[in-house]
Amino acid sequence: MSPLQPATIEYSLLMLVLVNASQEVTPASLAKALGISMPRLDFSADRLEARGLLSRDLDAADSESGCIHLTTKGRELVHKTEAVAASMDTGRPAPMSLAERALLSELLERMDERGPR
Repeated sequence: MSPLQPATIEYSLLMLVLVNASQEVTPASLAKALGISMPRLDFSADRLEARGLLSRDLDAADSESGCIHLTTKGRELVHKTEAVAASMDTGRPAPMSLAERALLSELLERMDERGPR
């Protein structure tokens, strides 16, 4: 099996764009939902855009506004990742939605990075 390659925060970003596709997804709303700074979001979005996974229609005067959309390639990667995750997530009680799992994973990763308090 070849690795799917998105980093946790990038996967979370892709999932949030996918599950909110029916509404306008702005860089500011993604940064707030992920609990990250705008520069960190821009870095991740740049990487995903370079791989052809998302596109951005940004306001030239305000980088926090505008829209972020998944490309066809981005949607395909998310669906492949969902299938892999579903095959690994058997027999667990109270299943979470894919967006909930992505957010939980990101939060746990952040807690691990910060260490004990």
